[in-house]
Amino acid sequence: MSQVNIKIEGMSCDGCKNNIETGIKELKGIKQIEVSLEGKYAKVDFDEAVQTVSAIEDVIEERGFDVVK
Repeated sequence: MSQVNIKIEGMSCDGCKNNIETGIKELKGIKQIEVSLEGKYAKVDFDEAVQTVSAIEDVIEERGFDVVK
């Protein structure tokens, strides 16, 4: 099990937060996710044998938000 904190720009409301959570939850190997609107991040626990950080970041960007590296 791995954990990653991904900084996110462009969230402005609970709808944004829910949009990101829903997208990430659809990926295989996701165990837990916490998206903070105030902190501008997503904390994701995932199975690294099944999922990659890159794929998680791609979902965030596909939903219209910016991943800050």
